[in-house]
Amino acid sequence: MITIGEFSKICRVSAKTLRYYDSIGLLKPESVGKYSGYRYYEISQLRDIMLILRLKRYGFSLAEISAVLAKKDSKFLEKCICEKRAQLLLRIDGQKQILLQMERDIDKIERREDIMESNYLIKTTEFKPITIFSYRRKMGLKDIDRAYAEMLAEMAKKMIKPSGPYMIFYHDEEFDPECSDMEIGVQVGDENSGEHIRELAPGFCCYAAHVGPYDNLGECYTALSEWIEKNGYSITGAPFDLYVKDCFGNIPPNEYVTEVYFPITK
Repeated sequence: MITIGEFSKICRVSAKTLRYYDSIGLLKPESVGKYSGYRYYEISQLRDIMLILRLKRYGFSLAEISAVLAKKDSKFLEKCICEKRAQLLLRIDGQKQILLQMERDIDKIERREDIMESNYLIKTTEFKPITIFSYRRKMGLKDIDRAYAEMLAEMAKKMIKPSGPYMIFYHDEEFDPECSDMEIGVQVGDENSGEHIRELAPGFCCYAAHVGPYDNLGECYTALSEWIEKNGYSITGAPFDLYVKDCFGNIPPNEYVTEVYFPITK
């Protein structure tokens, strides 16, 4: 066995960190001196600390790493790494979209154009009433996926199938990404009725289509708000996003199509 200092030098992890890993049960020394309190490690534990460091680089939390070490199962480890890889690929794709936007902005600046100039085609329409199944609650953006999962599970119990696009309504006057009054929904057949079923009939609306990830949907909202003020309209109801092409269709974020609607009147 080797001392904590020697173990620290070999694995390039501070003794303070090793003591912390011991305190949370992530990597406990092989033995601790009864009277001295000195920690001693087996050479074989170097593989454990190397795995911990590698999984940290992969984006695993200490709790997730602890679960992997406790399982000691290669299939479980493979599953966990595959999930992290999928998450990383999504982040990489998001970063690529940001780089692409930066390149477009640089080109606009070089042409002496305003990078915030809107290129949204804004239209008006009399929104035809549709039947939707919806959940309305206080939640944050991080809760939306779970809320959709709950909603779809409830629909499956009632044997109700989606017949059109998914949507989100924003009912608060102010937007708080951590907790807002939001309503998620999906179009269903007109023959359905009961709890969570309602008619969506916002009436006269202005709308625009946003192509790409949801990160910069605010630009579409800004363009619509400016158009509403410029043309002398006022907002009469909760704005909503209608997902024409979304993640449910297994397409990359740069191909998402979201129609943003504002109910309005003169």
